[in-house]
Amino acid sequence: MNKELPYILLADDDPDDLVIFSEAIGELNPDVAIQTVIDGKELIEFLDACDRDELPTLIVLDYKMPVISGPEVLQRLAANPAYVHIPRIVWSTSERLKDIETCLQLGATAYFKKPASSIEIAHFRQQINDIFLSQIQHSRS
Repeated sequence: MNKELPYILLADDDPDDLVIFSEAIGELNPDVAIQTVIDGKELIEFLDACDRDELPTLIVLDYKMPVISGPEVLQRLAANPAYVHIPRIVWSTSERLKDIETCLQLGATAYFKKPASSIEIAHFRQQINDIFLSQIQHSRS
């Protein structure tokens, strides 16, 4: 992957969810590159290895991951000025209000329930694409 082009960094330990996400985004915008990691620790290590001009355009992370959970990742990203400009989206099977509030308080741009139907996938896909494209436009201005 050419990390100089806009891309999404996706952290999720569920292979099925990785496929759902990649296919959903690819159907709407096949030019969007997606870099995947399997947990929060790998996400932090990936970001730390990136030069400033190689950072992702958008980060999407699962709430419940092994090693370092979604909320813990959000805390670490918020503490590092190099990552503050990157929108962070949490997606999860949890719809608990407390989980949603926690993530938003820790700096998540948005929190989405993982889609379970084709209608939910279409809605999710459009929202992610809108945030991604908005970030690209913002970074160019």
